Amino acid sequence: MDADEERALVRRAQRGDVSAFEALISDHVPSVRRLARAFTSDREDAAELAQEALLKAYLSLGRLGRRSSFSTWLYEVVRDVYLDHSRGLDGLRAAELSPAAMLTGGRFSPCFEMWLARQLLERDELQAFVWWAIQRVPAELRAILVLHDVEGLSREEIAAVEKAPLDEVMERLSRGRDHLRRALASGAPQLRSGA
Repeated sequence: MDADEERALVRRAQRGDVSAFEALISDHVPSVRRLARAFTSDREDAAELAQEALLKAYLSLGRLGRRSSFSTWLYEVVRDVYLDHSRGLDGLRAAELSPAAMLTGGRFSPCFEMWLARQLLERDELQAFVWWAIQRVPAELRAILVLHDVEGLSREEIAAVEKAPLDEVMERLSRGRDHLRRALASGAPQLRSGA
């Protein structure tokens, strides 16, 4: 999707067009899911974090300005939801909404709900091993590693998401890759034992 099409979808979604929002996020759900996995090792927690981030994005779409692309803004939302939870805050409670209320309240189409559930449940053994290794990377390095090496964001885009200087992003990416290399080399015990 090109930038003009994305801007048009954002404007429609900001006016309440749910199908426009679904079109906007359709390509981003796997990325949101992977970034959520970078923040938590528990699959259910990651699925809930991803779902909550998508809901928060829908609710706060009016705050998306021209300062960043939709994808950069969406990654910021995922990070902010994680930070809220890590501080003991609940972003959805602050908005006085629950995921169940949003999904059963007719905000999303049943087709979208089924598609999102399928996306969140897809896994295979290699992905599990890679995510096992990513979870061994210190938390302060993990998101940058996923945003750059998995999602393909530039260092400049990551600096905008993380609100950090570019040289700090580059240093943290290098350190994160070193940790990941060591974790991958050590191998997952459960994979070596055949479990």
